[in-house]
Amino acid sequence: MRFGSVLILLFLIAAKAAGQSLGAFTDYDKHFIIFDDGNFRDVEFQEVRSFAMGSGCVAYIDNWGSLKAYANHISYDVSPSVSAYTMTDNLFTFQVGSQLYVFEKGDKRLLSAYTGRFMVGDSIVAFIDTNKHYFCVYTGGHVWILADVIVDDGARFWLGDNTVAYIDIHNILRLVCGMRQYELFNVIDDIEVGLGRNVAAFVDKSDGIFKIFYDGELRDIEQFPPKSFKCGYECVAFVNDVENFRLFSNGEVYDIAGFQPDNYELHRNLLVYSLNEQFFIFSNGESHLVENYIPQSYSINGNLLTYIDQNGYLCVFENGEKVVLSYNANEYQSVGDLVIYNEGLNTTKIYYQGKTYKK
Repeated sequence: MRFGSVLILLFLIAAKAAGQSLGAFTDYDKHFIIFDDGNFRDVEFQEVRSFAMGSGCVAYIDNWGSLKAYANHISYDVSPSVSAYTMTDNLFTFQVGSQLYVFEKGDKRLLSAYTGRFMVGDSIVAFIDTNKHYFCVYTGGHVWILADVIVDDGARFWLGDNTVAYIDIHNILRLVCGMRQYELFNVIDDIEVGLGRNVAAFVDKSDGIFKIFYDGELRDIEQFPPKSFKCGYECVAFVNDVENFRLFSNGEVYDIAGFQPDNYELHRNLLVYSLNEQFFIFSNGESHLVENYIPQSYSINGNLLTYIDQNGYLCVFENGEKVVLSYNANEYQSVGDLVIYNEGLNTTKIYYQGKTYKK
């Protein structure tokens, strides 16, 4: 393992892949509007009951109570009734009574007719079939049966963006990452688990060693439990036992600061943290000072840090620079690489890929 003081170039490099281009809002006429890659589309002319946005898909319940979705530039009638629904970046799941469905790429699929506990990640669903007593995951368009003797109330499993970890009846910790399953180690005592995309982190309470699973390998990172850790896209930020702020990425561990931050958040490939009442973002291989104070309101999504500055201006920080979007926005929402905000009573604007669109 190599430790270094030079900050890596991972952050925002992987995130330069295609971002989200869908957004949704209700305008002043109560029409439901979809923003689709620079275009505004009126998809419902009556007020919808609720909606949720994800990467490439918007789900909503229309005025009559039917569940619908918008994806691939097409509106879909998904279900005439629904008990609940959940949207992540890449998956849309919903329930009709005890039935659990997934809607992906325009196709609806029944995962279980008798569903117990379940969790939904960006591109994975873990669920228990209470009729067959199966513990299953849905990922990559397929359902895998992971265990067929698991008990609902006693099942121990955790979910990440595309990973699931669980302890089987023999107390073996197992991990599903992508389309492969790995047997990791025997759990003797309690365990702390963190999962992200293509990465997982563990503190085994029996020996206290901080372990990270990456690229098919389980690695010992620190000999003592960290004070905290958070997983992102193929990276893990953590504060070790002597309060060094570090980052694991591409199989290496790098020093960010020699002392513990006041607070930090890791979302996908964006690391935002505060030190001595100053606000930083780690991107493009280096730390940037965003503000000399901590904004009261901020949001991290996609490649954007969105926040209200001390003057009340709506700002985004991207590519190492601060951009003022509005001097009088009364509310905003960030989703993926979009910022949706209102000015006045009747104006909705969307910031996307350096441009502002007005409806």
